[in-house]
Amino acid sequence: MSTTQVETWAGADLSQIGPIYPMVGMEFILFIVCVLFWLAFHFMQAGIEKKEMEADEAAAKSPERLARVFAEEAAE
Repeated sequence: MSTTQVETWAGADLSQIGPIYPMVGMEFILFIVCVLFWLAFHFMQAGIEKKEMEADEAAAKSPERLARVFAEEAAE
């Protein structure tokens, strides 16, 4: 399957052929968009993990849980 007019790349002058893939010149813009998505993902993930950690800490510090853990330790 050929997507260009080129039958062989041997000796082909790319300056005469023109663009050989779509959206030529958009590489830097796409790179910036990808970096922004990557950073946004990490900030959102950090926020989610912080909320989960705070919930786990609150559950671990509850008086009922502490009493149960100490009772289990005393029984052993």
